[in-house]
Parts: sequence; C-alpha cells; structure tokens
Amino acid sequence: VPVVGFNAVLTSEHFASFLVFIILHVVALVYYIKGLLTPRLFKVAMTFVLTVGLALCLAVVAILAALVASSPTKGWSGRSLSLLDPTYASKYIPIIASVSEHQPPTWPSYFMAINVLAFLVPAGIISCFLPLSDASSFLVLYLVTSVYFSGVMVRLMLVLAPAVCILSGIALSEAFNVLTRSMKFQRPISDDTLPTAGDSTPGSSSTATITTSTKNANIKKEKMGTISKERSSKKSRKETELVGSSPVRPEKEEKLCVLPSEASAMGILFLIMLCGLYVIHCVWAAAEAYSAPSIVLTSRSHDGLHVYDDFRESYAWLRHNTEVDDKVASWWDYGYQTTAMANRTVIVDNNTWNNTHIATVGTAMSSPEKGAWEIFNSLDVKYVLVVFGGLIGYPSDDINKFLWMVRIGGGEFPHIKEQDYLRDGNYRVDAQGTPTMLNCLMYKLCYYRSVSARKLPC
Repeated sequence: VPVVGFNAVLTSEHFASFLVFIILHVVALVYYIKGLLTPRLFKVAMTFVLTVGLALCLAVVAILAALVASSPTKGWSGRSLSLLDPTYASKYIPIIASVSEHQPPTWPSYFMAINVLAFLVPAGIISCFLPLSDASSFLVLYLVTSVYFSGVMVRLMLVLAPAVCILSGIALSEAFNVLTRSMKFQRPISDDTLPTAGDSTPGSSSTATITTSTKNANIKKEKMGTISKERSSKKSRKETELVGSSPVRPEKEEKLCVLPSEASAMGILFLIMLCGLYVIHCVWAAAEAYSAPSIVLTSRSHDGLHVYDDFRESYAWLRHNTEVDDKVASWWDYGYQTTAMANRTVIVDNNTWNNTHIATVGTAMSSPEKGAWEIFNSLDVKYVLVVFGGLIGYPSDDINKFLWMVRIGGGEFPHIKEQDYLRDGNYRVDAQGTPTMLNCLMYKLCYYRSVSARKLPC
C-alpha cells in the first residue's frame, strides 16, 4: 500500500491486536480438533502442539525483540509515543507538535463537541455498575481510555464520541424506564363497574354500601396482585437476561423506584426537550463549525457578516501571473491549496514525510534575506508565499506560527536556535524584538509595506 507500506504490521503499537487475533484462532482450532479426536489422541496431540508451538513462539518473540531493540523508539511511531507521553513530540519531534490537530483540547471544545451528553455520561457510568457485567465493564474501560486519549490530542475526540453516545443512550434508557414505569403503576382504576346512586333503591341502601365496599376491597386486592405479578415477572426476566454475564443473587429482591405521576410526566417532557435541543445543536455545529471552508473566511460583527476571500484571490494571482513550471515556496499548511487552486508546484505540502524538506523551508524562513535567497535558489524557487493577518486580526497567520518553523528548522540545522528569536523568553514582533527576529525573511515579508497598507480603504 503506498505511503503506509508495511507499517501496519511492523510497528509495535499493532502487536497486541495481532496477538489477540492469533490467540482467538488457536483456541478455535483447539476446539475443532478436540471434536475430531478421541480423548487419548487429543492429549497426545496437545502435548506435541504445545511443545512445537512454544518453541516457535520463543523464536518469533526473539526475532521481534531484536527488531524492536534496533529501533531508537522501540518500534513506536512518534504519534503513538505522544499519546503515552504528551510531552514527547514537543521535545523530540516538533513537526508533530506543530499540527493544530495534535494539540490538547480545551474544556470549551469538549462542550462544543458533546454538549448535553457531558451531563448524561456520569449517569450512564452509574447505570453500567447496576449490575456490573462483562459488557458494561468494557464500556466503562472504553470511556476512560478514550477520555484520556482525547485529552492528549484534539483529533481523538472522534474516538471519544462513540463511547459518549453509548453511555448517554444507556442513561436516557434507564431514565425513561423509571419514569414510564412510575406512570404505569399509578394509573387510576376505572369506576365503570361501581354502582351509581340512581341504581340503588331506598330500601337497599345498607346492602349497596356493603356491596360497594366489598367491590372496592376486591379491586384493591386485584390491583395489588397485578402489581406484584408485574414486579415478579420483570424480576424473573431481568435475572434470566443477566445469566452468564455476571453472578446474580436471586435471593436479593430488586427495589423498584416509583415516582409521582406528575413528576414522571415532567421528567419525560424534560428529557424529550433535552434531546431536541441536542439535535438542534448538532445541526448548527455541523453547518457552522465543521462545514466552514478554510479558503473563504467569515466573521460577524455589529455591522453584519464579513467575508474574507484573500486566500482564493492569492491563489488566483499565482495562477494567472506566473509560469506553469514556476515553483512556489510556502509553509506546508498551504501546499495542497496551492497545488489545487493555483496549479503550481510547491516544495512541501501536507503529505510531506521527509522532515528535512520541511526543516529546509523553515530554515529559509528563519534566515536573513541573503541566506534565504541562497536556499530557495538551490531549490529553484521563483516565488515565496506567506500569510499575514495583522491588518484584520487573523490569528492563524505565518507570523503567529513562525516559532514552529524555527523549532523544526533547528531540529535539522543546529545554527537555528529558538533563543535567538526571543526577548527575555518572550516572542515579540514589535520594536523590542531581537535583531535575529527583525531581520529574518518571514518578518520582512509579513511586514513589507504594512504601514502604507493600513492607509488603504477596505
């Protein structure tokens, strides 16, 4: 498979899943052979298979251990090591830490993604322990591990989403079960069978009173018997479903929670309203937050909606004013867009796996003009594309992410040092910036004619 190659079978993070896969097939094979042989032959075959299999397993483990030991990262990829040690990428592989998807999420991003489900998940966890089974314990472990991994990288919120949805569904199911059961057990009894005042005669008033009292007593007994039968049937069905998943004590009676009918009705309406609001939030998030293109930017202010079309216009300028075989140097974030919309060759793009290529571009951006010209000239570059958002307050421009270029370039070229671009440990782009910062190519390109550009009408 291109790009991926044999990483799916050679990297260490996949070994555990392959081991479980092999064990399942070995167990299935043992059961199949046991059904074909007699007990005596099966015992002899098992002794032979265990002896040969143990020798083969030891040989395979020795080979794998040698391969893993020869790798400086023990066969683990940089992203996987970042999950186990969140500080690993920032220390050793800045190219991984520079990606915004690999940054840890903030608390508002959790609420933006899961919204009201954040309040239903704890209730779902409690429901999984009543009673605890193999399936419910798996769900709890799934949630705990996914919460940890999503806290390391914001892109792993996709891993958290299924666990949150499952546990929230369990919580809603249990809540609806309690509320509807409470309303069912408190339904009023129909009085159609009771005699009316017009049916009784003056001479039989005492008899009618006794008969009515007797009927009321019988109805009350029938109602209590019906409730007890329903409870016993529910209990027997629940005990039958739980057999095989976890040990159940049949002698322990289940205590049914019965709420007043008014509170149950209000609770059902509240849950339905909550689900409706969550659907509305999901539609809004999908339309506004997750479907917004990165080419055209929009913002809202007191005077209405503003549309910024600078990216598309820049790519259109490159397409119409440069030669077809000209090469464009930019940070790798804009590689795909430049190739697709400007139809020009780039030095690095979003799929560049060679860290040296990205570090070379970062070094050129961090160098003075003369040194940067020499680097770009060796790469046959004709144009340099930078994004500057200082005029409109765009926070994701190149001058804001410039320190990542310095770190990535310094990882391959030691003469680039991050301390040279910091003033007393602070990153400054004003008059108090360091001489190295103020004379680098990125700073000069971003702030070229910025004073005169501010005077131009919007």
